[in-house]
Amino acid sequence: MSIRKQLFYAFIVSILITTLFVFVLYKLMWFNVHQTIMLTLGSFISSMITMIIAIFLLAPTIQKIEQLNIQTQQIAQGNFNIESLPITSPKELKELNVSFTMMVAKIQAQMAHIQLEQDEKIAMIQNLAHDLKTPLASIKSYSEGLKDGIIHDTEDVASAYRILITQTDRLSQMFDDLTDLIAVNRTDQLQATINMDQLLIPVLESYQQQLTTENRDLQLNIDHTIPPFQQDKVALERIITNFIDNALKFSAKGSPIKIDVNSLANKQLAISVTDEGIGIKESHVPHIFNRTYRVEDSRNKSTGGTGLGLYIARTLAERIDGEIKVNSIFSRGTTITLTFPIK
Repeated sequence: MSIRKQLFYAFIVSILITTLFVFVLYKLMWFNVHQTIMLTLGSFISSMITMIIAIFLLAPTIQKIEQLNIQTQQIAQGNFNIESLPITSPKELKELNVSFTMMVAKIQAQMAHIQLEQDEKIAMIQNLAHDLKTPLASIKSYSEGLKDGIIHDTEDVASAYRILITQTDRLSQMFDDLTDLIAVNRTDQLQATINMDQLLIPVLESYQQQLTTENRDLQLNIDHTIPPFQQDKVALERIITNFIDNALKFSAKGSPIKIDVNSLANKQLAISVTDEGIGIKESHVPHIFNRTYRVEDSRNKSTGGTGLGLYIARTLAERIDGEIKVNSIFSRGTTITLTFPIK
């Protein structure tokens, strides 16, 4: 039932009640017949005039409500490109319009965010499909060459096996990145008491074989006065691992890797990993933490991975209220620093 009909029925009921009241007074001998008729007629006329004035005054408000209703129907149909109505009165309707406009704006922002997430996922899948083709094609080619006897020279066979191992490691790294990407969306934190010395030992030991094979020197500078603290141990280990992985990928064999761990003011801790590798162009630095951004100069056959490492590191850093900064000089090296509060 529309507002206009409700007003009409309300005035009809008021006229009937007034007429009934006058009739009761007539029965009680308060008025004579002539007075009763005049009172009834006057009440009817005044009620009609009041109803017409009320409808006239409420017409703009009813029109605004109808406009809001039209916009609501448009939103229900999926059209969020609507303009705010210029409603200034009455106060309640103005506040409703403001709330409605804010709601639409939030929905638009959420829809845009969802679309961006969807586009990033599609781009990530496309990148992954592209990256998977190279090691798979290489593995297939060298496997067939070994099987068919095309590769038979001793040195060529040894080289083929090395390439197969390298490409298998690339595939393993890609699946590790995807596993981390799935896990990074978890909101729960596994808090543990952390001693930096004890945290770094198993992390660095896992790289010992690679460091020896590549003839690298790993320099560790740690502030031993850092007290034990509470933090998400798994997240912290993964961030440090990603930093070291990037340093190893984008620097030449034989070049050193340096790790610095220092306490800062306001109960902050800084962990930095520095390499002397290819570096990052200044124009690329603001984008390297995006999930689908790829620096083409670094997309070579030797680095492997999916390019998700820094995105995962940044997401984990945000989970522990930390921040990651990059200081890089192209063709000279990069320093990546994690700063986070300790409790």
